[in-house]
Amino acid sequence: MAPLTRRNLIRGLGLLAILSAGAIFAALHHPQPALAPDPGRLTETIPDETTLFFAGDIMLSRHVAEKMFAADDFDLPFEKVADWISQADISFANLESPFSDQGPRLPEGLVFKAQPQAAAGLTYAGFDVLSTANNHTYDQDEYGIDYTLRLLQDRGILPVGTQPTDGSILPPAVITKNQTRFGFLAYSYAAHNDGGAIPSPYVADFNDLPAMTQAVKTMKAQQADVVIVSMHAGTEYTAAPTAAQVAFAHAAIDAGADLVIGAHPHWIQTAEQYKNKWIFYSLGNFIFDQMWSEPTRQGLTLLATYRGRDLQKIELRPVIIDDYCCARPATTDESQAILARLGLTSPILVDNN
Repeated sequence: MAPLTRRNLIRGLGLLAILSAGAIFAALHHPQPALAPDPGRLTETIPDETTLFFAGDIMLSRHVAEKMFAADDFDLPFEKVADWISQADISFANLESPFSDQGPRLPEGLVFKAQPQAAAGLTYAGFDVLSTANNHTYDQDEYGIDYTLRLLQDRGILPVGTQPTDGSILPPAVITKNQTRFGFLAYSYAAHNDGGAIPSPYVADFNDLPAMTQAVKTMKAQQADVVIVSMHAGTEYTAAPTAAQVAFAHAAIDAGADLVIGAHPHWIQTAEQYKNKWIFYSLGNFIFDQMWSEPTRQGLTLLATYRGRDLQKIELRPVIIDDYCCARPATTDESQAILARLGLTSPILVDNN
């Protein structure tokens, strides 16, 4: 062993410095692989936002049908609003006219029938879920109920609010987007166009609050993270909801519903926030031929944005119906007038972003 002299000590320190520098260089240019993360320390993934589009009554009979056949264009009623519908993750409305492949077209009157060709417009627009529960459900009898359900399902659209007349039960209308399950229920004050005199076992009954609340509770507990309830009810051509509409909507939210959407009055009605949830008592017409008054030509659509179960934003998008058939976005002045009737100054009703 070499004696510990001053020269040997200096030489040793120099060699140690060289070795240390080499180690640092190697570490910089040949980094070691990163250690796998500890699964116990992983944070929960935040779901992406999901957008839902809602509209009011769609009627594809009478003058609307005549306009489509005259133009040989079954996308016609939706062409100016299709982007709103298709760009949402999930789109919903009320289908006011049953489909049937039997008999002639019905150009007028209070009995509705949509021709099978008109279903192409619903696909083109991009609807995912349609309520078939309304006072025109029986306009084409039981045959029309079953034909409509099959036609929508064949086009990948979920019908909700009615059941097949053979006693079979449709699966729950639930769509999963961005790790979140969105469930839909729909109810009507009447199965026939008779003011609600004769209920039907095939049409979900707006008047049966115990059955509705149990359905909401079951869906929320077992099938969906967010539950949307549609109601077809109220007094036609009025701007305020009836006591029955209010009672139904409040009961739905008490049972666990996250959003209530209304149709049938053919006018836009007021919106209400109840227990931090939103109720739109009537979105009015969306595709219809009631050109005889300003309120029946006006409709309200909305875009609701959720992140997981949490509502982030609601944007109101008014529409105007032109030429007995066709919806278009309202102009700025038209939108302001519609919002003013609702006591609003901004189309952004909720913004938690």
